[in-house]
Amino acid sequence: MKTKTFKFLFYQIALLCICLTFSKAQTSTCGTVTSKAQMLADLANQQQQERGLFFPNRCLGKTLSVTIHIVKDSTGNPGITLPAIQAALQLLNTDFAPICLSFQICQTLYIDNFNYDKFKYSIHDLEMRTLYYVPNTINMYFVQDLIGQQGIPVDGYAYFPGGPDCIVIKKSSVSSPKVIPHEMGHFFGLYHTFETSLGLENINGSNCASAGDLVCDTPADPGGLNGANCQPNPYQQDAGGNWYVPQIGNTMSYYTDNCKCGFTTQQYNRMVAQFLASRNYLW
Repeated sequence: MKTKTFKFLFYQIALLCICLTFSKAQTSTCGTVTSKAQMLADLANQQQQERGLFFPNRCLGKTLSVTIHIVKDSTGNPGITLPAIQAALQLLNTDFAPICLSFQICQTLYIDNFNYDKFKYSIHDLEMRTLYYVPNTINMYFVQDLIGQQGIPVDGYAYFPGGPDCIVIKKSSVSSPKVIPHEMGHFFGLYHTFETSLGLENINGSNCASAGDLVCDTPADPGGLNGANCQPNPYQQDAGGNWYVPQIGNTMSYYTDNCKCGFTTQQYNRMVAQFLASRNYLW
């Protein structure tokens, strides 16, 4: 038990260092779309996080294969380097180390159809996935411009468990410490901390297992903004006059990237449960 506790503390210290080190302050926009029907089905299937006290309950001991798809522009320029992607995956591996889950590039493929580089979900998503897809691996596509399912520019989007094994990322967002981990969180079943499809989460957490993001150790989040000191700006109250104290640094929030500090224990446990139930076929 002591060894496991110290191991978790080591990862938490590492994540804290990441949080204090990054200085790029931008707000990432996610294009992953959550539906009420999906969340209700999730709730009915009881694919809830296992509750842990201080550290994740399971060590998966898995390394998953990632197929990198880089779309070239009209001049044949990939617009991104493989070392930049590798560096992003190293940070991703740090984020997922507490559940002993890592990611490695199994192959890098270049897509010569420059139309996909100006990517629009409504036009290109199904077509690109049909033509360029490697089964049983995480297919990660990199494009220059990205218009999401809701018709607005986004930094990335992913499919929830049960959907295609795909994540689409805007090339310029690769250097963000939050974008790829955020989308991988969706890929393994996490919702935004400010999710409201099943209703607002009460500030006292009394409905945390059935509303909000369905995770009880992420405080209720009004989805606001933060200041340079990684504090809410402005502070907000609910209808009863209670003050929100969101977890500004949570990877699944929309607060600025320089405030990133990682996932919570129950978010980790939820991702483990979702992996075992819905994505355990991945190599």
